[in-house]
Amino acid sequence: MNPESLLRKAQALGYDIREMESIDTIKAYKRAQDKIEKRQKKNFYQHVMRYAAFLTIPLLLSSFILGYLYFYGAKVNEQYAEVTAATGSVIRYELPDHSVVWLNSGSTLRYPTVFRRDNRKVELKGEAYFEVEADKKRPFYVNTPGGLSVYVYGTKFNVNAYEDDNSVETVLETGKVNVISPDGEHEIHLLPGERLLYDKLAHTMSKGVVDVYEKVAWKDGKLIFRNAALDEIFKRLARHFNVDIQFNNKTGKEYKYRATFRDETLPQILDYLAKSASLKWRTEEGVQQADETFTKKKIIVDLY
Repeated sequence: MNPESLLRKAQALGYDIREMESIDTIKAYKRAQDKIEKRQKKNFYQHVMRYAAFLTIPLLLSSFILGYLYFYGAKVNEQYAEVTAATGSVIRYELPDHSVVWLNSGSTLRYPTVFRRDNRKVELKGEAYFEVEADKKRPFYVNTPGGLSVYVYGTKFNVNAYEDDNSVETVLETGKVNVISPDGEHEIHLLPGERLLYDKLAHTMSKGVVDVYEKVAWKDGKLIFRNAALDEIFKRLARHFNVDIQFNNKTGKEYKYRATFRDETLPQILDYLAKSASLKWRTEEGVQQADETFTKKKIIVDLY
């Protein structure tokens, strides 16, 4: 190569070397690192968004299901318990909401082991006295075999709904009671001291004032009668002493009694009733049946 060509190549090489020396390698390295980090963050966010989108649908679905169960309850998961008062006994029982109930002889109460968030419903067969814990957001319902429903928010009341009776009786001691007819078309409000009587045969309801303690004294082990006829007295005695009483009124006369019994035996009570009426009675002992159980003792009372 001639000297001029070598000089030009040397000059070009010098320019390249000076240009390379003028580059700030540290800044270039930092810029490259920044680009890599931004790209990694972008990729991370993209992965997160993909996973979030993937999880959103099942989370929304599970939230919807849990919300529905929370507010409306799952009927399929409801569990019930029953408590029964043996014939001839009275028991006291506390419900899950701390309401207290007394069950009379031969009565059964069915209730959910956990009350729902919008109501407290129980089913009664027989007679019960309730002391309901106040809760304005959750009314307390008592449903009876005849279809009559009683609901309160917190009060003391008595419901008599034996299946073999022709009527259902509700008596209010304190507070306020609402009674709904079986067809749901009528609702009657009771005040303290009032009674509602529903005739299951005639499908009629009547309201009146009663002696409340006469109606609820059974929970204290007392039998109180105020101007009561013999038919009513013998019906209550039969349940209280777990016997069958057959009353034969051969005169057609009607006698009314006012009395209070606590620890008296059935013969003692019959002796008391016989002081003002010509009553005679005899006893038939229970008979063993084919299944080896015994029938109830039977008292046959004749009025001459």
